[in-house]
Amino acid sequence: MKVLVTGGAGFIGKYLVKSLLEKGNSVTIYDNFSNSTKNSINFLVNIGAKVIEGDITKLDDIVNAIKDHEIVIHLAAKISGSESISNPSETFKINVDGTNNILIACKKNKIKKLIVSSSAAVYGESSTGIKWVEESTMNPISPYGESKVQMEQKILEFTSKHDINCIILRFFNIYGIGQSLEYAGVITKFIKRIMDKKPLEIFGNGLQTRDFVAIYDVIDAIHKASLYDKRGIFNIASGKVITIKELAEQMILLSGKKLEIKFAAGKKGDIKHSQADISIAKNQLGYSPKIELKKMIKEFLNE
Repeated sequence: MKVLVTGGAGFIGKYLVKSLLEKGNSVTIYDNFSNSTKNSINFLVNIGAKVIEGDITKLDDIVNAIKDHEIVIHLAAKISGSESISNPSETFKINVDGTNNILIACKKNKIKKLIVSSSAAVYGESSTGIKWVEESTMNPISPYGESKVQMEQKILEFTSKHDINCIILRFFNIYGIGQSLEYAGVITKFIKRIMDKKPLEIFGNGLQTRDFVAIYDVIDAIHKASLYDKRGIFNIASGKVITIKELAEQMILLSGKKLEIKFAAGKKGDIKHSQADISIAKNQLGYSPKIELKKMIKEFLNE
């Protein structure tokens, strides 16, 4: 298959492009390199990836880039919750208007399959023990979450009207080796502090819950979505939950180092509780997360 990946030079993108190439696909990376570098994807170019430098906010660029492709996987986005609070207009411009350009480009180029990355941030705040299902009411607490809600609404209206087979994947807390510190989740930040022999810093009381999903399981979910012949929205997570305090304690234990945990004031826009029900993705996509959190933390520590 001929696949175009927007944001293909990003964290998820690099893993995805490598996997797509290994499966024999022709892959084009479309990226503006605002959160990555060209050097960081040299290894992908060396194994066959094509690269188009462009911006999803420029319609003509993306229309031309998508030509002659069969599938578009749209990963490009502004993903920082805190950044969305300080600069909401930029977040909406990229996540909503940029996605609208992708939709128009898919229509113009008669693309029949579109896979889009969304986020658990669309749900907003939950309570302990409550799992989000795809039909749950969306009540985002940050401009980032709201931008993803608006993005999804545009996608559903457009793809239904123009008969584009689109799958939206709502990713929960993704972790893996290679995340940049600027956009990294708490696991990557804890690893850095462990390596630097510094206390682990928790914002809030540490009782926040998270559903962490390994990058390898995310890539598997995208592959399964590419083979699915219907439209749909799916939670992609582990289906398991851990508190941030438990995570910090477990990581210190696995590191074998004697480090303290320090608590700081909570951050505005941070969700306290987030856990996914992944039964729809299991039943319809055949998605089955296989990577255990403890195993991946050990990999991190051995890097």
